[in-house]
Amino acid sequence: MNGIVTIDIGTTSVRASVHDEEGKAFPAGQYLNMPEYRSDGWVEQDAAAWLSLLPQALGGAASLAAELGFHVSGIAVTAQRSSVIPVDREGIPLRPAIMWQDLRTASLAASLSGSNALVYGKTGAKVSTVFSAIKMLWIRRNEPQVFARTHKMVGIQDFALHLLTGRFVTDQSLGSRTNLLDLESRKWDPALLSLFELEEGMLCDLVPPGSVVGGLCPALARASGLREGTPVITAGGDQQCAALGLGLFSGERAVTNTGTGSYLIGHSDRPVLDPHMRLSCNVSALPGAYILEAAVLTTGTVYRWFGETLWRDRHDGGDVFEAMNAEAAASKAGSNGVILIPHFKGAGTPHWDPEAKGLFYNLSLSSTRGDMARAILEGIAIELKACLDLVEAASGRVHSLCVSGGLTKSPLFNQIQADILDRRVVTSSGGEATSLGAWMAGAVAVGLEADYEKAYARASASSESRVFDPDGANRAAYYALRDRAKALYAALSSSGLRLLFAGNK
Repeated sequence: MNGIVTIDIGTTSVRASVHDEEGKAFPAGQYLNMPEYRSDGWVEQDAAAWLSLLPQALGGAASLAAELGFHVSGIAVTAQRSSVIPVDREGIPLRPAIMWQDLRTASLAASLSGSNALVYGKTGAKVSTVFSAIKMLWIRRNEPQVFARTHKMVGIQDFALHLLTGRFVTDQSLGSRTNLLDLESRKWDPALLSLFELEEGMLCDLVPPGSVVGGLCPALARASGLREGTPVITAGGDQQCAALGLGLFSGERAVTNTGTGSYLIGHSDRPVLDPHMRLSCNVSALPGAYILEAAVLTTGTVYRWFGETLWRDRHDGGDVFEAMNAEAAASKAGSNGVILIPHFKGAGTPHWDPEAKGLFYNLSLSSTRGDMARAILEGIAIELKACLDLVEAASGRVHSLCVSGGLTKSPLFNQIQADILDRRVVTSSGGEATSLGAWMAGAVAVGLEADYEKAYARASASSESRVFDPDGANRAAYYALRDRAKALYAALSSSGLRLLFAGNK
């Protein structure tokens, strides 16, 4: 049987899976690799870690494929987006990766805000600390010795593709997260390169997502046990692949993917821009298409932080998150008045405010851990509702949402999403959506499937969906909660209170 190995490089780990011809995933290993979150807002990761983790992940996949009797027909790679690593001609990192959540560029981004109309009009995204170009400019201005030695500015996926094939290449879905790629032409834009003081030669070669970028190089073949020359496919950015894996082929459906952060993604056949520049439009992993993307920057990572902080006294061997979910479920809709603003690393859509802070509000002596845990889940869903409103304003009404990611293992969170978003929410037992989307790209690229929709149909045929419909009994409580959360953010923002703490990252 032919199989596809998928490599998914996330913010906190590297996952490897082997997929059979039906798209069924067999997990081959997850290798943790946590970023360093500094108190000054910097978020970095030792790029050298991927030099060892990637061979480990491939080796685990090769062993599993052999055990299953699969012939590995291709390696499909996806990764988190908008992080930056300057490398030399050999691809050796010259400094730690500046991660997508990093806030060091906030003042630099603010100084370029007068160019937002130009940048958004071409790229579908405003100048932001999230995207790559501002990080590259920061390196140029603040680390000139590093910049002078830099041959290429690469993202995490680009770095992995170079390790695998020896080529400096990126696909257009990743390029659309840099603030440097023109959505219409899908090429690097000279005016944007000039704005961010970059030469095109410092960027990777662009290819369409789903392209075979080369064959597995001899060194990685020896290290992993996979066949030299095995086709390596750039499947697209992780959120674009998640959208594929959740079946996003038309505007009637939207998807949410909740991991470290949450992303609500809609479909479009053409670039669509929000007149107020609150919504991002990116190149899709689906050939010829685009996605409308709204982001909540810290979600699953807040829930994990809360568990590690307030449940670390749990030593009975039970699962911390099961305990959290159980106590959260015991709290009623509205969390007994507790509200969470989940802006622990700034605000994403629709505010795009890097100085925004996280906040628990309305605590009293009767508040419980369960109230606070539920408030986190509700606070995330409230942010996602604001994202959905923008996507629908741009592309039309969404009838249902397909959801994926770590937090969606919680039925409580899925029901909260259905109630607050006021839409049907559908989950799938088909596995990790990002990995499945990467398999779809790989299967089409090496000829195992004719097109993406047929690949999705094949993979989803044996999966079981679970449906969560809005609970009308909670509608009034959640409308009121959304209004209170919106008013709370507006009050904090307009009063300038949050700025008193801006130096305390």
